Amino acid sequence: MRRANRRTGLLVGSVLMLATATCGGGDSSPSASGGGTTITIKDFDYSPREITAKVGDTITVVNEDSAIHTLTSEDKVLDTGTFAKETKTITVSAAGKFTYSCTVHPFMPKGVIQVSA
Repeated sequence: MRRANRRTGLLVGSVLMLATATCGGGDSSPSASGGGTTITIKDFDYSPREITAKVGDTITVVNEDSAIHTLTSEDKVLDTGTFAKETKTITVSAAGKFTYSCTVHPFMPKGVIQVSA
């Protein structure tokens, strides 16, 4: 009986360690650090709307709508160009706070990419 309790304890401990390792911290905005992140366009909205990145990171933008869209920063530093139901990638080349929108559909919610050096 003791052996079964020990195995159960080890199993529960392993599950808790795995859950803790995969849940991440309390940061509410996804990070592109360490490679990249994805922003999805669906139902004329961006998800997530806010991310953080570092100069040199790549951001993958997936358009799941049947309409064409863009992800374009106000200063045009970040721009996917117009694209249909497909995937585009952009590389972050400058630090700063970039507010982006869809140039085809100005009524869509805006998003923010905060880029550090």
